[in-house]
Amino acid sequence: MKRKVCLRRLLCLLLCMSPALLPAQHDLSLYNMKIVPQRIFQNPAFIPAQKVYVGIPVLSGIRSSMANPFSYNDVFERGSDDSLTLRVENTLAKLAKNERLRLYSDIEVLSLGSRLAGGKFFLGFSIRERISQHVMVPEDLVNMLWYGNAAPQVFGRTVSICPRISFIAFDEWGASFSGYALKNKITWGGRLKYISGRVNATTVRSTFDVSTDPDSYRLNMQSDLELRTSGIDDIEHYLDQPLSSLVFPGNNGVGVDLGATWQITEQIGVSASVLDLGFVSWKSRTMTLVSHIPGEEFTFNGLNLNDFIKMIEDPDTFGGKLTDSILDLVEIDTVYDVKYTSMLPVRFNVGGTYTLKERHNFNLLLNGVAWDHHFFPALSVSYYYQAPRILGILLSYNIFNNQYTNFGAGLSVNAGPIQLYVISDNLPAMFWYRSSNNYSVQFGINISVTPKTVSASAETQPAQ
Repeated sequence: MKRKVCLRRLLCLLLCMSPALLPAQHDLSLYNMKIVPQRIFQNPAFIPAQKVYVGIPVLSGIRSSMANPFSYNDVFERGSDDSLTLRVENTLAKLAKNERLRLYSDIEVLSLGSRLAGGKFFLGFSIRERISQHVMVPEDLVNMLWYGNAAPQVFGRTVSICPRISFIAFDEWGASFSGYALKNKITWGGRLKYISGRVNATTVRSTFDVSTDPDSYRLNMQSDLELRTSGIDDIEHYLDQPLSSLVFPGNNGVGVDLGATWQITEQIGVSASVLDLGFVSWKSRTMTLVSHIPGEEFTFNGLNLNDFIKMIEDPDTFGGKLTDSILDLVEIDTVYDVKYTSMLPVRFNVGGTYTLKERHNFNLLLNGVAWDHHFFPALSVSYYYQAPRILGILLSYNIFNNQYTNFGAGLSVNAGPIQLYVISDNLPAMFWYRSSNNYSVQFGINISVTPKTVSASAETQPAQ
């Protein structure tokens, strides 16, 4: 019974967090906001233009976005009488083209940094609360749940209906160090990170194949599952723990970010970074759900009339009871307190910049995330203008998550020691949200000391 409760909690956790946080976020526009110090989290070789900066706790970096295979208007159609009609076939068609949901959330608890040795080096420190989620939802799972097993979409063939999940919530304590080389034409940087894991769910094996018997319409199933979790089984009492356990729950890990830039000529520069090379070792409140007999075959004969009548008498619990009937056939062992290790999804950036008359930058960025033997790419083309010490403006066109209508913008304003910035990878979605399948917004406030002269290629110029 407890494993069923755990599976339901996990599903609710993923579904509830998805629309509120950061699915499929790549931080494409932030990468080229030259005077915003938070861009060092995208490439530790981007030495901030500021001599010293301190992020106001929490307010220095607030990010929120959502990206789905479909928009509100793809799912619902509003009638003349203000009624809503569910557009199931249209939604499934969108899902068929894009089965993945990715989420990133970063909240800066503390961020600060300073140039050293006359501006030749930069030392930074940060504490961030982060969430990383990757979910692959098979199209056939939705087809079977909506149309049934006799529908032509699934009938007559074996379909895989098991999602794959990687969910990790963790605290990151990082120290970065960067500097110049080759007469300031090259910058290099790295960030070493201690990771304190909070909650995790990772599928190691996720096979659940289903076929329908053409004569009896019984469901023939075969499963080979292994789901590792930490902190899921008692999530409702998570905040009841002692403060020491909340801050340092005992799930320790390490990570590293690496980056470099090269100013090839006065006009042309290139950059690259690899982020989140690391792992977490989980040992606190762990629970593993694993198939008792991997590859076991079993048959679901459906429900008898009496059971079906009892279930429909309580529509609110119909879905749960039907799921329990199927899960009762699947022999799954529950194993507690077994240590395991999960890897962080690795992110990559490769960028190029052409500078025109010092303050005008034209940028190209290739971005990607590697997870579960898949690579999820993104592309950004942008223009950036930097006014002396005061204003930075960016306009961008972004492609990610199989979405091609993302026009972003960024603005940073310095008022004395106070810097405010706001960035979006898809600005129109903030106004026409019902017709958009994604939105993003990021803003923050920093306190900084900025040199008198700041150019659009600040990372290759030591502070004066």
